[in-house]
Amino acid sequence: MNPAPLLVTQAPDPSLSLRRQMLVSSLFTYVAEIQEIEDGYTIKFRRSELLIRRIADYIVFEGQHSPQLAFVLVAKQDGGALWLQVRGPESEKEHIRTAYTTLQMRVSPPA
Repeated sequence: MNPAPLLVTQAPDPSLSLRRQMLVSSLFTYVAEIQEIEDGYTIKFRRSELLIRRIADYIVFEGQHSPQLAFVLVAKQDGGALWLQVRGPESEKEHIRTAYTTLQMRVSPPA
C-alpha cells in the first residue's frame, strides 16, 4: 500500500505527518478534477455527506501547520460540486503538484 501524498512539506513530527496522510487520503477519495490556478490549485469534489466535514478537518489542520496556505471552499447551488482552492507561494505548488502526480491524477493547466 502506498502512503498517502502530502499537500505540503512533510512535517518533522511523525504524528503530524500521519495525521496529514489520513486527512488527505480521506479527501482524495472524492476528487473528481484538479485544475492548476495561478497561485495554487482548485480541486473539484464529488458530493458526499461526509465530505464537507473532511474538508473542514483538513483546512483546520493545514491552517495550524501550514500558515502559508490559504483555502477557499465554494459549494455550487442545488447540491452541485464542491470546489476547494488551495493557494500559496510558488514554493508550495511543487509539493502540491507532486501529491497529484503520486495520485496519478491529471491536473488541468491554468486557463
